[in-house]
Amino acid sequence: MGSLDRLHPHLQHAIVHDLGWRSLRPVQEQTIDAVLDGANTVVLAPTAGGKTEASVFPVLSRILSESPPPVSAIYVCPIRALLNNQEERVGGYAKMVGLSAFKWHGDVHDARKKAFKASPSHILMTTPESLEVMMISERTDARALLAGLQTVVIDEVHAFAGDDRGAHLAALLERIVQLVGRDIQRIGLSATVGNPHVIGQWMQGSSGRPFRLVDPLRPGVERDISIAYLDDVGDVAREVAAIGRGKKSLVFVESRANAEKVAHSLGGSGVEVFIHHSSVSREERELAERQFATGENTAIVCTATMELGIDVGDLDQVIQIDAPSSVASFLQRLGRTGRREGRRANTTFLCTSSESLLQAAAIARLAARGWVEDVQPAENAVHILAHQIMALSLQEGGISRHKVMEWVQEAYPFNGIDEEELHSLLFTMLSRQILYEADGLLSLGAKGEQLYGRRHFFELYAVFSSPPVFRVMHGRDEVGYIQARFVQGHDEQKGPLCFRLGGRAWQVAQIDWQRATMSVRPADAGGVPNWLGPPSVVSFEICQAIRETLASHDDVGAKFTPSALAELYSVRDGYADLLALAPAPVEFATDAGVVWHTFAGGAINRVLAAGLEHLTHKKWVAGNLSLRSKDCGLAETNDALRQLRTLTWEPIVFAKAHSMARGVVSKFQVCLPSDAEDRLLAEKFLDLAGTLRFVVQMHYASREGLAAPRLGDGAVDVIPELSPELVLPPIAGVFQPKNPITWVDSAAGLERLVEQLLNENVIALDVETALDFSSLCLVQIGTKARTWIIDALRVSNLRPLAAVLSSKTIIKVIHNAKFERRILAKSGLEIAAVFDTLDASRQQHGRNVLGGHSLAAVVTRELELNLNKNEQTSNWTRRPLTAEQIAYAAADVEVLIALEPELRGPLPLLAHTTVNEMRDR
Repeated sequence: MGSLDRLHPHLQHAIVHDLGWRSLRPVQEQTIDAVLDGANTVVLAPTAGGKTEASVFPVLSRILSESPPPVSAIYVCPIRALLNNQEERVGGYAKMVGLSAFKWHGDVHDARKKAFKASPSHILMTTPESLEVMMISERTDARALLAGLQTVVIDEVHAFAGDDRGAHLAALLERIVQLVGRDIQRIGLSATVGNPHVIGQWMQGSSGRPFRLVDPLRPGVERDISIAYLDDVGDVAREVAAIGRGKKSLVFVESRANAEKVAHSLGGSGVEVFIHHSSVSREERELAERQFATGENTAIVCTATMELGIDVGDLDQVIQIDAPSSVASFLQRLGRTGRREGRRANTTFLCTSSESLLQAAAIARLAARGWVEDVQPAENAVHILAHQIMALSLQEGGISRHKVMEWVQEAYPFNGIDEEELHSLLFTMLSRQILYEADGLLSLGAKGEQLYGRRHFFELYAVFSSPPVFRVMHGRDEVGYIQARFVQGHDEQKGPLCFRLGGRAWQVAQIDWQRATMSVRPADAGGVPNWLGPPSVVSFEICQAIRETLASHDDVGAKFTPSALAELYSVRDGYADLLALAPAPVEFATDAGVVWHTFAGGAINRVLAAGLEHLTHKKWVAGNLSLRSKDCGLAETNDALRQLRTLTWEPIVFAKAHSMARGVVSKFQVCLPSDAEDRLLAEKFLDLAGTLRFVVQMHYASREGLAAPRLGDGAVDVIPELSPELVLPPIAGVFQPKNPITWVDSAAGLERLVEQLLNENVIALDVETALDFSSLCLVQIGTKARTWIIDALRVSNLRPLAAVLSSKTIIKVIHNAKFERRILAKSGLEIAAVFDTLDASRQQHGRNVLGGHSLAAVVTRELELNLNKNEQTSNWTRRPLTAEQIAYAAADVEVLIALEPELRGPLPLLAHTTVNEMRDR
């Protein structure tokens, strides 16, 4: 039976006769099968690749077949504009088979929402913020409204998973599951993501459904990428006009200020110009979308607001001013073109600096290899848990502290938060009067009401904060928004305040400070407002590709104009001798001081700068490609670099993050105990995991020819293979590992290990991470005869382990495998055929057995052995490790092998392998 044949007959008829389709695309066929088979599904396909239909058709088919009460499905979008854009399509598909869809977000009138609640539609299209409103509002009975819910579709899922809104959505899904008492199917749609299985884990939550990835083979992509180099915005505008006449173009820029500048410069160019960014009013943006969709000599100058699949019809070209910050963004923008038959996807980079030229070249190089960034979902999101505690107290009319985690603990961002962290969070919120506890129930306290209770708890609807803004009005028409800081900083002695917004110049006529509104009238000229935002941080991978571009003589992925080639060759000549020294060379000039060219990216360089400041007591300035110090000499720098690998990084990182946090990074930061606040700030600004890998692997040399050691090789830095005769220090009464231990710190060593493990039937698996950060430091694997410890800081590519970990014929014995799954998924590794000793112990003895179910407790109970857990929270980033750390790491996997036969019985598996298959082993 084909996928189309599996759909309800009415839907089949509509697809063939109303839509005129004779067949489905591969992505649609595979998604229909996955969804109708009941699997949680991540669907990958390019923009306009048919993902919406792939998800909606099987959902509609199930509604027709099973007749569940509405609301039967929720369709979640990251932004209102995309929701508005999808409303007609999703609603049209529903209507053609006699069903309905309703859009609910903040711009929809209350009267329409009231009518919907009285007579719900089959599909609810909404945002996480609007879902939260439904859950906590006294005017909406969410339990009754969502009682028939079966499926949630998450559009542009990658845009959610990597930030706080994704953590919020994951928690909302778990709360909805608790409300309806059913395993809700989850479907995620994405065009560009490097680690879809991690997205699957993030989406899975408490669901027991199998996971399926739909990622059909695609024909080779033909792209036309060109890179030009221009001197200034005026030249850029002239080039946009020259290549844009008679065409439909999206012109992407990297800031709202630049969007206003470019749009202004395009005035009088002969091209009809619109502007689209987050500070332009919704009406203006929608007008631009409508007129652009029907135009033929038009350009929208836009920021990332046009990146997320908003349909504005067929495009002729994408023009990128300078370079985006990620390959994913580039691919999203590129994918807006080439949809018509005979047209190729295309992007023209117009670069105004050598830095943006190199970044564009690096992005094109990585895209040509098929590389795209991984999404990094939030873990241990204690600040979002604080938000959820308050939301639950409103939803439930007060909630017991013992019931909080029952609602949300299976959400990916929270399942690593232990009982001690929860107690610390609750203690802090109670002591600061954010929460109040009476008769065993938590509710908002006096401070909580003050912070979050205004306007019917408006501050609890969303997890993000926006800077204070003024609403700009021209008569009754809304123009957009200006940040309050720009208005407050104006010097009235210099005359009236004039500025550009929406591509036009305005003069402020009147300001209502109480209502935060300003009335404006047209002006002849005006400056561009300063919209505050975080500085652009470029990733390690893009910076490494920049280094490769500088060091190579091939220019892959794009065609360069003569001016761009000339600039590229000039910059290469300046770097040629320097890059011949080492991958991360250091140079010194009397007038400029020391420059360390790390090519490591801003988030890593910030941490390195903090480490060097700690060691030298001199100021270091971090950029994306290098670190600089005008105060440090070369010899002093070399001494500091030698010591970087000896540092205990956590306190340095926490201090650095606090120094960078000018203002509040989360509206729930005030709820956090100090250690949780430290982690939050560090995760927002810095990359400790990347820094640890960089420091362990770094090779540097000095330009001045001094004898600077390369820390990446040499006997002093090599940890020798541990021999069977290694004598570990005895500890009375504590289990000591007996098996020989092999240290693996190279790609070749990992390959040899994989070859040996493929012949095994059962292996034990454990990991060690950096304190507080879940940054992978070690992977321990054990058999009955030997233990291997993989240095994950040195071996950066762990993908060869996939052959072992994903094997369904090799049993992996793990204690609390959920943690190992989450950590190793970041390295692209899935684990199949799991025997979880934590689950096995709970099944055999009950959840509340005396002593609990920690690994130490289980080993004592089952094997009558005592594990030394003193090293559990030691510094796993230290190299070399101490003998005590090695003993601890080896002991954990050695006892796991011994535990498996003791706990066998009904075998608890997490996924991918049946109980019978395991017993057959």
